[in-house]
Amino acid sequence: MGSSTEDDTAAAFVRELTHWRHQRRLSKKELAERTGFDPSYVSHIENGRHQPTEEFARRVELALDSGNRIWQRYVAFAGTRGPAGRASGLGPTAVPPPAGPHLVIDDEQADLSLVDGGYECRFRRVLHSVGTEPITRHTVQIDIDRFPDDPARSTAFHSRHPLTLDEVGFQASLGAERPEPMRWRVTRSRDAFMKIALMFESGGAPAPLYPGQRTVVHYAYRVPVWKFGDWLQRDIRLPTRRLTVRLDFPAATRPTVWASETSFTSESTTDVTPFRQEREGVVAYEWEVARPRLRAQYRVHWRYGDPAAALAGADVPAELRGPDPEARATAC
Repeated sequence: MGSSTEDDTAAAFVRELTHWRHQRRLSKKELAERTGFDPSYVSHIENGRHQPTEEFARRVELALDSGNRIWQRYVAFAGTRGPAGRASGLGPTAVPPPAGPHLVIDDEQADLSLVDGGYECRFRRVLHSVGTEPITRHTVQIDIDRFPDDPARSTAFHSRHPLTLDEVGFQASLGAERPEPMRWRVTRSRDAFMKIALMFESGGAPAPLYPGQRTVVHYAYRVPVWKFGDWLQRDIRLPTRRLTVRLDFPAATRPTVWASETSFTSESTTDVTPFRQEREGVVAYEWEVARPRLRAQYRVHWRYGDPAAALAGADVPAELRGPDPEARATAC
């Protein structure tokens, strides 16, 4: 059994940990997934059955971003355990980085606009290297689904009308004030999906993102409205501190927009109403999420009161240009 002081500092660590886990709206299972520990281990720590380790404290500090408060509680606890238990000589404000290359997205902005029969999608990510190794590339993807509620129909549709590089016109750049074009390559491709690796380079030479550094990545593409589907989804695969989704539609299309957050760790879905604003013939929607949940999906859905207006300027295939208004409506 530990000393009274050791028990008190361990309890203080647990209180701090639990407080910040609740602040970040994470369950024990979600925190375990984010830090790579077993859920039962997180539960044992919070229930006082196990004492915290340096590795655990380091990972939860990175995951919960408490401003080093969790880490300071661990340093105080380690200091009560004698030389063998001290936190590797680290000061109270130092948090060791995770081993290997690790990225945190400080801010992601996802913009979609309906322009001349196509969806123009633009993304901006502020990337922060928090690991111990340099990062040489960043992977993004284009993922569409014309009929998400009917997988067989969607598969057949995209088999007839696959995504092509020529039509999407993919572009990427690197930097905040004066972005420079990035080299990129498609690493995987299917009829309705492309995975693209963005290379950190400058003037044709490698320019890795080193530990502690930040940079801004921009990328954009365009997909015809009849092929895209009526939704935009962001999957949170990396720790993300803020997500903003913006949509712009011509007012003539009379859009209706709603959103949802789905957490697969807790098997729950929450409906959200994005902020709406109309100006100069454009209806704009915005949804800002502070600290989105890791491995959650944030999806915005829309429908048009005037589907024909949404198709204005689009080169719609013959199979979607029937005389039946209902058949035409399925194109958007």
